[in-house]
Amino acid sequence: MAQHKKYGCAALACLLSLALLAGCSQENNGETTTVFPNVGPVVNTVEDTGTVTYRDNYTIVPLVSGTVLSCSISEGDTVTAGQELYVIDGGDLEDQIEQAQLSLDSAQAALSQARAACDDLTVTSYATGTITAVQVHVGDFVSSGTPIAQVVDDQNLKLTVPFFAQDAGSFSVGDAAVISFPSRGETVSGTVSRIYDSPSALSGGRTGVYVELSFRNPGTVLSGDTASASVGGIACMDTGTVTNSTEQSIYATQSGQVVTLTIETGNAVTAGQTVMTIKNDSLTNAVTNAALSVESARTSLEQLEAKRSDYTVLAPADGVILTRSVKTGDMASAGSPMAVLAQPEALCVHADINEQYIERVWPGQQVQISFTDDTGQARSYTGTVERVDDTGITSGGVTDYTVEISLDDLTGLRDGMNVNVVITTEEKEDCLRVPSRAVSGGTVQVLRDGKAVEVEVETGLSGGGYTEILQGLTTEDAVILP
Repeated sequence: MAQHKKYGCAALACLLSLALLAGCSQENNGETTTVFPNVGPVVNTVEDTGTVTYRDNYTIVPLVSGTVLSCSISEGDTVTAGQELYVIDGGDLEDQIEQAQLSLDSAQAALSQARAACDDLTVTSYATGTITAVQVHVGDFVSSGTPIAQVVDDQNLKLTVPFFAQDAGSFSVGDAAVISFPSRGETVSGTVSRIYDSPSALSGGRTGVYVELSFRNPGTVLSGDTASASVGGIACMDTGTVTNSTEQSIYATQSGQVVTLTIETGNAVTAGQTVMTIKNDSLTNAVTNAALSVESARTSLEQLEAKRSDYTVLAPADGVILTRSVKTGDMASAGSPMAVLAQPEALCVHADINEQYIERVWPGQQVQISFTDDTGQARSYTGTVERVDDTGITSGGVTDYTVEISLDDLTGLRDGMNVNVVITTEEKEDCLRVPSRAVSGGTVQVLRDGKAVEVEVETGLSGGGYTEILQGLTTEDAVILP
């Protein structure tokens, strides 16, 4: 690293200029050189060398391990943000996803079964009719299949009677029928609701086909009454017994304690009406646990599916591929670099500043950058201190701190170029100043009456070969240069 300079390298030129502006005098046959203090700027700088580099390099690192199925980049390629760079074999992941899907399907089936079991805790009537008996009470414990109540529909009746086979063969479901009651000479209208498939043996060695007839109770017919019928004027072969169309028991569909019972003997019910509810904590808890299992299985599946994107490595930004260390067929390791991408427009200068001067450097300071091209022409650029590293690098007992400098113009600059850096750390205008070499230990030598007189001075800013004089001199004093 080049030696750091506390002052600007133009000090000599400035002194010569000052001599011309302020004037010089030779006393004692040329043995004494003097200058007069003048007013002008004092600029403090830190000088060093630096390197042109990319500000933010992106290291392409995979999140997963596996064989690289494809690599679409080479060193020097220009890529855009989101462009596919690598594809890594995700076969193992797909196997895991398949197993996770099976686990989810199984958990959902278990949840459906648990919910169906809980639905059975609500008992409904499967028929419309009248409750003729109730066998349980609120608070009772019942088992699945326990009879709860009897439902009878005595408003809709049916009669089954035999007809000659050739007559029954001409009937159709829905045909009109007339039902008669021999004991009281009463008739009602009905319809054919069923025709049996096979003939049946009757008394006296006869055979016939049974036909079921449905009719509405006029209010005078009871289950067990004897009746005969005719269909289309064709009489039946024998009488039959009237029965209720519905005579059904309601059963408990699950085990547990009866919580509600909404029916009493004599109540009318309709098909699908809730008649009782049962409490069974094991079944309700099973639904909760099954729902949790479904959620857990779904989360596991979603997490695995989200990892699919990890097997396709995309460019994090627009830029140029600087290096590529992994190609098609290689093994990619999670966390190990595969390539490095840089953004050409993000060129900057990094300068390592000695610990002796780093306290004078901070973000926002102006910087002059220069280098000499192959034709010998000096090229200059301007920039700004962007960042000063808090942590330094120690070598040979000296610690340097990296200073990042942004550039106002990138024309002609390339990554890796070495440049000269001059950081303006402080600048002050309209200072009373003298050449810095004239100041020694807070005093200057002034020529008065032909003799050298030591004068104490209060100094201010120093830089660029000049020192600011706050007190002790005027522009009339001839300062002796050593």
